[in-house]
Amino acid sequence: MEYPEHPTHGEIMAGFRTHSVAEVAHRFGISPAAMAERIGVSRSTFHRKQKDDALLTGHESDALARHAGLLTQAIAVFDGDGEAARQWLNCPQIGLGDAIPLECAQTSFGFREVEKLLTRIDHGVYA
Repeated sequence: MEYPEHPTHGEIMAGFRTHSVAEVAHRFGISPAAMAERIGVSRSTFHRKQKDDALLTGHESDALARHAGLLTQAIAVFDGDGEAARQWLNCPQIGLGDAIPLECAQTSFGFREVEKLLTRIDHGVYA
């Protein structure tokens, strides 16, 4: 199964296959191992799961969906410019206290803060 554009709660809780990490990583322009670390999967666990294309846990799948969703939202905010969106997500942002959006997105609270900042930017209210 390919990573769904708009995953449902049930799909997330059931767990995505490990190859979904590579699909989302490709969208970000990073390695699958780096994406796995961003969603809380150690390198050794990721490689072990990757061999059998095993299922991610619900928590790991949720983190993957959060990251993919932020990229989709950022691309929309930057008028379809994927490179600008990726660059913004990887650079410190004043609206986040100079934190890097993708680092913030590792927690639910941080994810919401990044999401709110993107919404403010989209509406022309940056800070």
